[in-house]
Order: sequence, then C-alpha cells, then structure tokens
Amino acid sequence: MRLKDRVALISGSGSGIGEATAKRLATEGAAVVVADLNEEGAQRVAEEIRKAGGKAEAHKANIGNPSDVEGMIKFALSKFGRLDILHNNAIRLYTGKIGEMTLDQFRKSVEVGLTAYFYTTRCALEVMVAQRKGAIINTASVSGLAADYGLGAYNAIKAGVINLTRATAIEYARKGIRCNAVCPGAILTPPILKSRSAMPELARITEQAIPMGRYGEPVEIANVVLFLASDEASYVNGAYIVADGGLTAHTGIPSVSGASAD
Repeated sequence: MRLKDRVALISGSGSGIGEATAKRLATEGAAVVVADLNEEGAQRVAEEIRKAGGKAEAHKANIGNPSDVEGMIKFALSKFGRLDILHNNAIRLYTGKIGEMTLDQFRKSVEVGLTAYFYTTRCALEVMVAQRKGAIINTASVSGLAADYGLGAYNAIKAGVINLTRATAIEYARKGIRCNAVCPGAILTPPILKSRSAMPELARITEQAIPMGRYGEPVEIANVVLFLASDEASYVNGAYIVADGGLTAHTGIPSVSGASAD
C-alpha cells in the first residue's frame, strides 16, 4: 500500500472530488479525516470507508472560520497522532460578471477558496515541519489558467491557489515538505450533475468542447491526488497537473482544415 501508516486530512470531502479522494487514499492505507461543512455527508463518507476496511473519522468544519481550521488539525492529531497529507479542496462558488458581483460575494469567495487554503496550510506546516515530512495538495482548476465568462471570482482564486502552491513549495522544500496542485476540468461533481440535468444543451456543448468528448469522473482527479501524495511523486514539487480531458490543449480557434476530435 502506497500510503500505509500515513494520515490524510481532506477538506470538502463529504462529496465530489474530496469524497473520491478520501476513499482512494484510504484504499492505499491512509487513515483519513473527512472534513466538511456538511456533517451528514462527512459522516456518510467516513462510514463507507470503514465498511470497506479503511480508517476514517468525520469532522464538521467551515474552513472560512479560522478556529474551525485549527480544530481540523487538532482533530487529526487527536485521532491519529500525526498529519502527513493535506488536501485543500473545499470551495464556495459565486457566479456573475465582475461588474455585477457584490463586494461581499467576492470577499467570501476569496475567504474560502484562497485565504482558507493559506491558513490550513500554515497550520498543517507547524506539524509537518516538526515531522520533517509532508505532502500538501491543493485543488486548483483549469479556470485558474484561463478565464471563464461569469466566473471571475473563481478564476481569481484558482489562479491564486496555483501561485500559493508554488510559494509553499519553494519555501518548505528543504524542510521535507512538497506542495503541488491539481487543475481539474469539467468533473461530474454534485453541482455539475445538477447543472447538466437543468441545462442539457449546455452539457452537450461542454462535452463537445472537450477533446475526449466527456466529463471527468471525481475518481480521475483522486488518482492524481494519490500520485502527488505518494512517494512516487518524491521529486514533484511546486507543480500543477492538469486533468481536463485535453480541454486546455486546444486554442479554442475553429479548425481551418475541417479536422476535429471525431
């Protein structure tokens, strides 16, 4: 098992990518703290991990609240005695054009999507530096690499997550800490599933824009996180790995020769 005797803390792991990651890391031997604002979801995921033979504990936390962040770290230490892997994954999403978004909406986006990633990382580093070992993985996005209409706040925080990742990586590399990011494309998380049902034509156009012709599955992102958390990625530091079915490999310019993904 690649993560035997290691302890992982995953924020936003009561559903979606976080849930898939919690379950995937557990199958590789990690003891997992399933942290989520949705306590019911966190409890469900932890119970499913235990039923499958893994180790997991659920913990309710709002990462926008610094005391909850501190509590997550203390909870992991109280339950498992150490912290080897941190996956910053929770998010709060507000949509709207830059000129129409309220200041409060933008601030809340930054508070959960970037500031909380910094503070959780800061708290985890206190433990990891003392251990002289640790792996931090941040969920960024292809939306941190380019812009989307109506997602300006999300674009800004995810770009920030990528450079927060780099800064952490270079500052703590000689302390035995690695920090990397994963940049998912369109993944079948609960919000996307809901959107796909409500707007099937938009879903069809989205799938058409992806060279692989489909949405990604949460476990496909979890597999990237697993790699980055494992010793197999021992020389990977300050990197971001794009997992988007080829979406950002395309310039977006229509074919001049008639060639297509089909």
